[in-house]
Amino acid sequence: MGRVARSDGWGSLPQPPLVQLQSGDSTLAATFPHPSLRATLPTRGRERGWRPSNSTPLQAMLNVSLPPFDLAEGGIWLVLARSVTVAALLSAYGTLLFRAWVVRSAAIDRTLVRLVRASLVVQAIGLMAWLVIETAALSDAANLGATLSQVAPVAFDTEFGRVCLTQFVVCLGLLPCLGAGRWRAAAGIGVISVLLQAAHSHALAMEGGISPLVLSDAFHLLSAGAWLGALVPLLLFVRAAPAADAQNAADNFSRMATVAVLILAATALYQGWVLVGSLPALIGTAYGWVALAKLGLFGALLGCAALNRFYFVPNLPAGPAAKRGLLRSIAIETGLGLGVVCAAGLLSSLPPGLHTQPVWPFRVQPSLVTIEEDPDFRQEAVLAVLALGGAVLLLALGVVVRRVRWPAVVGAVVVAWFAVPHLDLLFVEAYPTSFYHSPSEFAATGIASASALYPEDCASCHGAEGRGDGPLAASLPEPPADLTAEHLFGHTDGELFWWLSHGIEAPEGGMAMPGFADRLSEDQIWALIDYIKAHNEGLVHQSTGGWSPPVPAPDFTARCIDGRSVSIHDLKGKVVQIQFMGAGEALPKPAPTQRGVDLATIVIAAEGQSLAPSGTLCVADDPAIRSAYGIVAGVAPSALSDKIFLLDPNGWLRDMRGPGSSLLADIEQICRHPIDNPGGANAHHHHS
Repeated sequence: MGRVARSDGWGSLPQPPLVQLQSGDSTLAATFPHPSLRATLPTRGRERGWRPSNSTPLQAMLNVSLPPFDLAEGGIWLVLARSVTVAALLSAYGTLLFRAWVVRSAAIDRTLVRLVRASLVVQAIGLMAWLVIETAALSDAANLGATLSQVAPVAFDTEFGRVCLTQFVVCLGLLPCLGAGRWRAAAGIGVISVLLQAAHSHALAMEGGISPLVLSDAFHLLSAGAWLGALVPLLLFVRAAPAADAQNAADNFSRMATVAVLILAATALYQGWVLVGSLPALIGTAYGWVALAKLGLFGALLGCAALNRFYFVPNLPAGPAAKRGLLRSIAIETGLGLGVVCAAGLLSSLPPGLHTQPVWPFRVQPSLVTIEEDPDFRQEAVLAVLALGGAVLLLALGVVVRRVRWPAVVGAVVVAWFAVPHLDLLFVEAYPTSFYHSPSEFAATGIASASALYPEDCASCHGAEGRGDGPLAASLPEPPADLTAEHLFGHTDGELFWWLSHGIEAPEGGMAMPGFADRLSEDQIWALIDYIKAHNEGLVHQSTGGWSPPVPAPDFTARCIDGRSVSIHDLKGKVVQIQFMGAGEALPKPAPTQRGVDLATIVIAAEGQSLAPSGTLCVADDPAIRSAYGIVAGVAPSALSDKIFLLDPNGWLRDMRGPGSSLLADIEQICRHPIDNPGGANAHHHHS
């Protein structure tokens, strides 16, 4: 005790550490008073608790923590090579579509052939650079010569290399069609080239085959080529053609681009929903930030397209000035399209938000907990929302009715001025790690190892049983939290990680609890969180014979007869029985099967003994397994001999029973009453 939490982060996270901008000697991402230390909810007229004192409005809203930009191996050079390759590919494909479907005049053929050939050359150079950069990353070569010596093995022996080679072949296949003027055949080959590019996407890497996500990515690329790739040939044609022909071409292009835009929007929405994963990931990961930037560029593109379609193109017959305006607008649209392609290249080098711990950039997060717990606050928030809705209606009235415009605007501002401060009831304090999820998988080894950390780092304040009655508890500014209370499961993994890493500041100043980032690694902190939860559940099981809220089975790996290794996580979808053996006992007989039930059995050897798998029985002998299951059951590890734990198909612990009880009856009960999404286990509770 007595240590002060560090303000410079917490060491090496599973991803690069948070970037925290600093002002003076203290970080702007300071901790807040622990909400559970407050005896009551805040009352009207009192500081809500999450507003930091002596701060600017910007500091009051932001914690100024930035997500790390963890580019894949190859860094910015890989992003550039990928972007150049895709831009050239879309240019070639879009030009072919433009000549095949938008403008069927041969007058511009020579120009378009040169454009396609130049695009193919740039694409080939980009592909070669991409291949070399990937080779350097895969082979870990020390210099360029060593890298080049490994290009051929990578090209012929890896899936990535074979796709690149196929793209080279397809590029060459376009040339005869161009020479013969067979534009539609060339456009068909261009479709194949674009579809091959989809093989380099996150979608195929995640799904491993054809899936809705892969198909969405393919249609996204095809639509991007039809719109963005056709902008340069449109620019060249409009510049060279008479006004009437240019207007006709622009109208034909608009029809093709409209379909492409609709498909782009739909596929982008679907891919964002899958790959970003959540609102915190959208605004708290590098992937989400780049996706938002791409969305902004897409919006600007739509603005240019609308301006062209509804203003510049109809005015083309007006004279040279109208044509110059359209040409400038198309050039700007082309530049924005190139920006979108570069953003897409950057996204491809970043881990999807779905697979990244989101860094929450705000000091608060939305929550209905405050108004759910207090009727007075609920009424206050409802009135504030209704008042704000009235302000919006007043503003709309001012827009529609000119005579009352300014009084309506002033009235809306006044109403909003008084209503907005009451909306803070809809928010609770937040931390940069509030939306982190534990990467530990509730591992048995972590729980067992953290059982030794708890007495050393936590028991002096929280007590041996975690009830907040340790020998140093009376000397603290605030009583330590009771880690045996059900309230523990109301806090997110990310909140617990922040408090254990950075400490908890007392409302009157000073540290109610020190942070442990200066002595524990992030893996140890996650393991300590798992241990605290397992210990809490063990006490519940000890007193009630069940687990509430439901708890996942501590994960471990077992050996099976065919040489496979399976984890508890791998066995989801099956009913699992984990049988602990006593000293000197032989493997039990396989459990009787039950119709319609997929049952897996894992036998845990006694300490100091080793068992070989047999038949359908898998075995494990890590002492940490016995320790972790003893903790979560609230018994000594030695008392687990001859005990059987039953897990439902979703991996939740459902029963611990001794020999002689009816296994089939227990399994039937589990199958009849599965736990799909337990509210207590996943619902997070906050105090305001």
